Amino acid sequence: MINRGMDNRDQRGKQFTSKDISIAIAVVAFIAGVLFLFSQNYFSSLSFHLSRIKNTFSYYVLKEEPHFYYLEMEKNGKDIRVGKKDALEVTYKDEFVVKSVVSDDLSGKYTTVKFEEFSKRDNDIGVLLRGIDFVNSIIEKGAIVDNSGEASDYKISVYYQNEKIDSVLLKIVITPQDWFRFAQDSSSVQEQIEYLKKALLLNKDDIRVRKILAGVYLRQNRSDEAIRLYKEVLNIKPDDTVAMLELAKSYIKKKQFDDAVKIAKEIVRLNPRETEAYLCLGLSLEEKGLWAQASKNYQEAVRLDPANYQVRFKLGEAYKNSNKMSSAIEEYKYIAEHSKESEQALFALGEIYLKIKKYEEAIKCYKKILQKHPQDSVALANLAAAYAGSGKWQAEMNSLKKAVSLNPRQPTIRFNLGAAYERKKMYAEAKREYEKVLKINSNDADAMERLADLAFKNKQYSQAVKYYEKLKAKSSRKASVYAGLGFAYGELKKYKLSAENYEKAIKLGVKDSILRQNLADTYEKLGMRKKAIAIYEKKSSKTKGELSNLADLYLKEKNYQKAINVYQKLAKLEPKKAGSYENLGLAYAASGKWDLAIKNYITALKFDSDDAHIYDNLGEAYEKKGLYKKALEIYKKAYALNPESAKAAKRIPRLKIRFLQEKKHQKKGE
Repeated sequence: MINRGMDNRDQRGKQFTSKDISIAIAVVAFIAGVLFLFSQNYFSSLSFHLSRIKNTFSYYVLKEEPHFYYLEMEKNGKDIRVGKKDALEVTYKDEFVVKSVVSDDLSGKYTTVKFEEFSKRDNDIGVLLRGIDFVNSIIEKGAIVDNSGEASDYKISVYYQNEKIDSVLLKIVITPQDWFRFAQDSSSVQEQIEYLKKALLLNKDDIRVRKILAGVYLRQNRSDEAIRLYKEVLNIKPDDTVAMLELAKSYIKKKQFDDAVKIAKEIVRLNPRETEAYLCLGLSLEEKGLWAQASKNYQEAVRLDPANYQVRFKLGEAYKNSNKMSSAIEEYKYIAEHSKESEQALFALGEIYLKIKKYEEAIKCYKKILQKHPQDSVALANLAAAYAGSGKWQAEMNSLKKAVSLNPRQPTIRFNLGAAYERKKMYAEAKREYEKVLKINSNDADAMERLADLAFKNKQYSQAVKYYEKLKAKSSRKASVYAGLGFAYGELKKYKLSAENYEKAIKLGVKDSILRQNLADTYEKLGMRKKAIAIYEKKSSKTKGELSNLADLYLKEKNYQKAINVYQKLAKLEPKKAGSYENLGLAYAASGKWDLAIKNYITALKFDSDDAHIYDNLGEAYEKKGLYKKALEIYKKAYALNPESAKAAKRIPRLKIRFLQEKKHQKKGE
């Protein structure tokens, strides 16, 4: 109980004089008369009147606590009475005032009223109150509101001498509109959602709130909940094209393009002039890769809304992806000429002109952008690409340098500047730019690969390996990285690592014949000739060099017949080349077929009679056949051509000694 001060009944005193009693009787008689005259239904309210007369007498004469009967109020311009068995129902639209309290305290001098929970005043009699303030207070406090929207735990308390003597039920009705108001005013998305959900509970058929809540869900990427609500709207109102359109957009966001197409087509059936429906169709078909069909729908959207430049831009994109470059150019030109915001179209135009190698046209596009936005580093970088295409290398370099100065932490622009330096063989400058790219983005694989390649060019193989190994860790399926590692490790004579990386490069699809030959050479250096042979044998079409390497390997592996077969092919391919017959001769010699070896050596000398090496091999073949005299003659020719020929220098003295020994044996025999 709130202490409202000293009990004023004590102030009136407890001693009654004959004068007091006379006055009280007069007052009671007066009240009885007034109540009788103003009673609307005398017989039905007689007991009430009698009770009131009695209570009033008790109050004035016996000094008892007064009784409360009702509140005299005005609500929305109308007079009303609210008794203790009634309830004052209030909505956000209502305005009301307590004009007076009807109780045994006829003067009202000691009686006050308070709207508990809502008022901070001591007395609310005569104060104009608004229902919207009460509703807002309940919602802001998060008070419990049942599914009917009523909050009934509130009272209008009646006080006498600051002591509560009675109360009237206060019923606050929260409508869907109240929740909707709060949803609109709230900056918290979650609060908005909760308010709108409560609004729906109060009106389950409200499609407006459903659409608003679905839109909130969609903006929060809660597409499934948005789709559910839009479907509920369409169950209530199947021809609601706004809900259908938003449902189509929800499906697009969820990448359910077939569903989006189905809904958009239904919208077009209901309203053939709905531009956004054609746009949704175009977007969905575009995502399905059906560019021709997408173009048709964008065309229809443009026909309905020619000034919609974003739709025109989408049409241009569809043309571009359909390889209809002329049509795309026309759309982009239209936007550039008519729209106040032409930069997007000019960028797109420039991109197409670069692609079709119309570099001068591309230059014009980027220059137009730069006229409006001279600090646009992207336009400058693209302008540099156009200059490069037209062979204007210095202009390219100038544009890139300016772009870098405007946007020094843009890695793509710095990379392009590095590439420009590299083309001009300014390798130190190129290296510096690529290193700056890595400082901005340590994971930039392109810059790392260029640095690795530059290190390789400069024969800094260890440095190249470091970059390639980092690249391998970041991009395990990049064939060029493995190829680079194979080359670099080969130069460092780390043949096992070289072979492993070559193998991975080939496995990932590298078709480079030099790489395969390097792998075969590496296998040979590792003593793995059979693997080297397998590399060449797998190739259906072989170069002359590859055939020669394969034949040499067969020879080393003592697979003489295969070596002979390959050398014979080479001899047919190069019938006037001495080396072809010399190699064939060597293969025959290795297999012990000396006559065929001699034959091929003699053929080889027809095409190169000054090759001391061929004479050496021919001399050896004659010697093996026991034709020592012929062998000696041939060795002498080899020696004459090349005195440093070890074979001839060694065999000539020995053959001469052999001849002397043979003469001695002949004389003894005689």
